Amino acid sequence: MAIQIEEYKNMNTASKTYGQYYGRAVDNTPLSLDELVEHMANHNTPYSPGCIKGVLTDMVKCIRHLLLDGSNVKIDNLAIFKAHIESSGAPTLLDYDLGTNVKSIKLLAQATGSFTRAELTKAKGKLTYGTKTRADREAARQDQVEP
Repeated sequence: MAIQIEEYKNMNTASKTYGQYYGRAVDNTPLSLDELVEHMANHNTPYSPGCIKGVLTDMVKCIRHLLLDGSNVKIDNLAIFKAHIESSGAPTLLDYDLGTNVKSIKLLAQATGSFTRAELTKAKGKLTYGTKTRADREAARQDQVEP
């Protein structure tokens, strides 16, 4: 399986690149924990699906707890998970208020170890167009051919 790409047109009229096309990864349905367990159990592991699910369930609980306590969590060769604050500015330090200026808190995952941006970029050779993009590209070709 490869990373699927869909193209989209920049419709932001205030942008210098208005009207240009870009690619983004198709947002596929994520695997549930149970589906991940089944996938892992099918890779010749001596552990039962129940054992795998128990470990992963406990891992998720611990990672959530640590993140909410302000820690970053690194899973080697995958990602560093950390909280990211989005806030609005205040004119002075004394005007900055957590309740007012903090707008949201997001979870970020930063590739780490052998799973780096460079490794992900190597996957460019395995990119494919998503179903929607293939149909859109064919329609665009037809529009160019027709008088």
